[in-house]
Amino acid sequence: MHINGIESSRSYAKRRHAKLGGLRKTSFPVFLKETEFRFNNRKNDLYKILLKSCRMKPLRR
Repeated sequence: MHINGIESSRSYAKRRHAKLGGLRKTSFPVFLKETEFRFNNRKNDLYKILLKSCRMKPLRR
């Protein structure tokens, strides 16, 4: 990854973190994973991606 890509993803994560107003330490790994997913799919329709994922692996009772 190029340094500009790293800085871009870091800036994106900082903005998301600021919007949330902080996190618990235990939530931080999940926050990073979600932020990575959102950053990598920022030009895509997240609703369609999640809908496709739910159709492939439906929730079970």
